[in-house]
Amino acid sequence: MSTFKHKPAVRGQSTEIIHSKPVSSAGFSALPVPVYRGSSTFFDNTAAQRATVNPLGLDYSYGLHGNPTQYTLAKKLAEIEGATHALVCPSGLTGIALVAQACLKSGDHWLIPENVYGPVQALARSLHVDYGVEFSEYDPCNASSVAEGLRTNTTLVWTEAPGSLTFEVPDLQVIVALAKTHGARTGIDNTWAAGIAYKPFEHGFDFSVQALTKYQCGHADVLMGAVLSNNTRAFADVERKNRVLGLGVSPADCDLVLRGLLTLPLRYKQQAENGLVVAKALQQHPAIARVLHPEFAECPGHEFYKRDFHGFASIFSVVLNPEFTDEQACAVIDNLKLFKIAYSWGGPESLGLVVNIPDSRRRHLADEDGRCGPILRLAIGLEEPADLIADLMQALDTTNRA
Repeated sequence: MSTFKHKPAVRGQSTEIIHSKPVSSAGFSALPVPVYRGSSTFFDNTAAQRATVNPLGLDYSYGLHGNPTQYTLAKKLAEIEGATHALVCPSGLTGIALVAQACLKSGDHWLIPENVYGPVQALARSLHVDYGVEFSEYDPCNASSVAEGLRTNTTLVWTEAPGSLTFEVPDLQVIVALAKTHGARTGIDNTWAAGIAYKPFEHGFDFSVQALTKYQCGHADVLMGAVLSNNTRAFADVERKNRVLGLGVSPADCDLVLRGLLTLPLRYKQQAENGLVVAKALQQHPAIARVLHPEFAECPGHEFYKRDFHGFASIFSVVLNPEFTDEQACAVIDNLKLFKIAYSWGGPESLGLVVNIPDSRRRHLADEDGRCGPILRLAIGLEEPADLIADLMQALDTTNRA
């Protein structure tokens, strides 16, 4: 029998660095949520690795599926909006696409509002051409248009409140009731309300989608979205589609949105107040034919807004006088000093754009002679309203004199 005794091996430096244990977190407590990074999630044993996971629970099986930072963000979003379930995804449009693909198959029909966010129309056309999903549009200001738009194969009714670019507010209660009677699922793009000013699950919606890029992040440095639901079966379909497509988000980005949530109500309210001050000032300028803002009584659906909403966002549009050309409208934006020319909103800086809408929608904004001038969309940030008003006035006046 050998008398050789094995000496404990001295681990190499690389091995020691990789397998060194972290210090204990016991006794440490702070407000920020830790940023959990990792593609490989470790299991205690093979049985745990082989166990069937519940995708609606906390699934710590692979970095793509979730981590404590990501799940904490989803939990907070659900609490804010009054949802049972939430998942975060790469963008708001991704969230809408997930809901659409979870609810629609070849031969099904999707009913969308005619004032919906432009990329949603593009998504509907793509699903129709590539997969045979039917879609049609309804007039969000006419409840009978919704009833007439429902078909025997309608499985999803989509809403946006207020409408993209023109800010009409539909009668959401009627739309949800019609859809439920028909047996169709319902969803809303609730980005404008940020989960604060409108609570869709109190009104019976199946899905709410938000672009966390906007107010939740609040600092214009993250792209992210979320899908929320109180309908467990419907949400399970979305979660399944999310996994099939292999969608994931960065834990570092989740951390930035979690930080933004800490000041969300304060920023949302302040920017809304700033925006209303600017909007009221623009109502008085002779170059402005109309201000499109749900707080104003002349806004279509103002009564539904006052009934259902508990606040408003800082983004709105203005219609220039019909005498303005598109070139002059662009000059107004180009002459602004404080406003940046960019998409999005909800960040600290103010943004402006010349926007285009179909003629079918422009007719709703026309004057008594059937004319409608160019439309500017303004997203108001956290600058002093007086400074923004002065900037807008000089840009309008400069263009008027040119």
